[in-house]
Amino acid sequence: MLRGRHSRVVRVGSRAVKVFIPDFNLNFWKEVYFLRELQPYGFVPRLYSYNAQKLEIVMEFIEGDYIKDFEFKSSEEWRVLERCFNACRLLDKLRIQKEEMHRPNRHIIVRNGVPYFVDFERAHYSKRPSNVTQFAIYAGKRLGICFEEIKEILRRYKAMYDEKSFKELLTRLAKKVK
Repeated sequence: MLRGRHSRVVRVGSRAVKVFIPDFNLNFWKEVYFLRELQPYGFVPRLYSYNAQKLEIVMEFIEGDYIKDFEFKSSEEWRVLERCFNACRLLDKLRIQKEEMHRPNRHIIVRNGVPYFVDFERAHYSKRPSNVTQFAIYAGKRLGICFEEIKEILRRYKAMYDEKSFKELLTRLAKKVK
């Protein structure tokens, strides 16, 4: 069993049952809402059911490694990192702020090279989401890149959310891996 501030997660076979503490009704509904919204994109656990009376969500259990356990020194690990960035970019395009991307150590689980984002209970819509920029700061630290080296690229990306700045950021980070 995993225990967090707002809930606990119990594994039942191939499923995870997340049960929220009664005071966190809003967190429950946010998690349900965003898991439903993001189902078509393939980077969140499959949602099977939820029970509002019990504040319980039944979803796919993702068996894998936490993102914190990766060193990002191989091209295979770079592909995982790139997939994480693509998911962050999609969240930005959808104007969803996940709120955990500056410290995603336990919020991204990698199974067979595919990252899955978990814990959407703090997510919300935002006119100016910062998933890519937050994750870039995290990845930059992990890769040994000084923030000053990517600051201007992130500033341009945040101003326009454009594909050019996003690709430039990935290219800059990839140099540290390859």
